[in-house]
Amino acid sequence: MIHTVKTVLLLVGLGASCAAVPASQPEAQVTPAPLVYSNGRSYLGVDIRDVTAERVGPLKLKEERGVEVTMVDQDAPAGKAGLKEHDVILDFNGTAVEGEEQLRRLLRETPPGRTVTLGISRDGSPTKVSVQLADRGKLAPEPGPKVFSIPRMPETPSYAVQIQQYSPSLGIQTENLTQQLAEFFGVKGGVLVRSVERGSAAGKAGVKAGDVIVRADNETLSDRADLSHILRNHREGGKVSLGIVRDKREQTIVVDLPRRGPNDSWFVWPDSDWPNSEQFKHNIDEWQKEFRELIDEVKPETQHLRETTAVNARLALEQARRQMKEVRPQLDQTLRRTQKLLEHQQRELRRRVDTMI
Repeated sequence: MIHTVKTVLLLVGLGASCAAVPASQPEAQVTPAPLVYSNGRSYLGVDIRDVTAERVGPLKLKEERGVEVTMVDQDAPAGKAGLKEHDVILDFNGTAVEGEEQLRRLLRETPPGRTVTLGISRDGSPTKVSVQLADRGKLAPEPGPKVFSIPRMPETPSYAVQIQQYSPSLGIQTENLTQQLAEFFGVKGGVLVRSVERGSAAGKAGVKAGDVIVRADNETLSDRADLSHILRNHREGGKVSLGIVRDKREQTIVVDLPRRGPNDSWFVWPDSDWPNSEQFKHNIDEWQKEFRELIDEVKPETQHLRETTAVNARLALEQARRQMKEVRPQLDQTLRRTQKLLEHQQRELRRRVDTMI
């Protein structure tokens, strides 16, 4: 069923203008060519056919007479008046309708804007419908071209590199959740466990790879920074409660954290209210020494991570380029088939629109 003539007219113009668009070119914009009819021709908004002997029974008619409605434009007078498919028009303003050609002639002889009464049969029940005829010449699309865009196929896809982080106190490798991962695991936020070190505190407590940590010490986590902040409160070890989601079900696991040594802990002020100058200088020296050791410790790992990430990214891009090169002929062939299908649909739509009264 056609819901709006304007939509049909735009689609008719689309098919003839579509063409294969090379991936290296910008998006192609196709402006449909509207169908315009001359003013002064009345329009009802239906497609019809003669009632045949074979259709008398299914339409529950008493005799072989009238025209069957096969399509209704819902935005046209017929649609607004309530005409439906398979209604049978039996008379037009009191004149008995014998067939399709007679109804078309009666419509041509009636000026646009006039209200006519149609006698119809619907599922065997007679009824009358009042319809104010429209002017077919005013059915062109609204001013201003409507543009259809054919999206350009990208040369190569883009890849987002997700950096993982190791938590020594828990003994797990974690990463922040992307929006897609959060939807997959059924959570709003949290930290994804990528791997669990054997014999670690998390491993002994039952944490598994693929778990999503959503809470720690009853505080909701949004990313790894929240988890690190809570773990800093357990430098002396002790138990930490983790809320995890596994198989989209939340559960609580209590992890017994080990006491952190001086090489993996930040400087803590002594118990005195305020350090004297000697203590202050000593503590600053210790802090600087510890900080330099920490930098030296992570520098090789950071360099290795950079190199590995760069190599993996290059390999992924090269593989993507090869795959795009392989599938491009298939994409071009599919686009050509789509063009032929649109052209066929254009001819069919034009034929059906031209037969509507």
